[in-house]
Amino acid sequence: MSERKKEDLRVVKTERAIRRAFEDMICEMDYNEISIKELVERAEINRKTFYLHYDSIEALLEKLQDEIVEDFISQNISYTSMADMRRITRFFFEYAASMPLLNERLLCSGSYSHIGDKINEKIMAYQAEKNRGAFSRNPLVDNLVFAYFAANSTILYRQWVTDGKQLPLEDLITASTNLICNGLSAYIR
Repeated sequence: MSERKKEDLRVVKTERAIRRAFEDMICEMDYNEISIKELVERAEINRKTFYLHYDSIEALLEKLQDEIVEDFISQNISYTSMADMRRITRFFFEYAASMPLLNERLLCSGSYSHIGDKINEKIMAYQAEKNRGAFSRNPLVDNLVFAYFAANSTILYRQWVTDGKQLPLEDLITASTNLICNGLSAYIR
């Protein structure tokens, strides 16, 4: 029994070292610069040990994506009314603004933006299924509404990050909520 515990502890420590090294690399470099060679050097493990835990860098990245998706969808948010849309918009921006640098890189950085898009797609697919019929009796119309919300909230967040987060968060939330809920008619007369 104690030998099993030692093995489990080694596994936990190894996974933690791999994860820490990978997260650091994401925060420091573009995705195409990340290599297993450097990852195992930073984690202080050998290549075979990495492959005992993950099939590839992509598999490790997929695990990170799934954790972010799970964290967001666990909030159990409804999309059934305009008040809900205002709440989810606020929640999204408050949540995004409080994310660690790792998540921000995954959602906003140029070489990682495709990963942010995958995260967004998974969240919206889950929400669309969970909230089927929230906007229309036509599921294709619902799909458009979810796509509109997902794309626009992400684009607005990415722009805020690109602008160095100079706009106060509350102003970002107000402007984004107006744009998402009212469209351009909130700003163009």
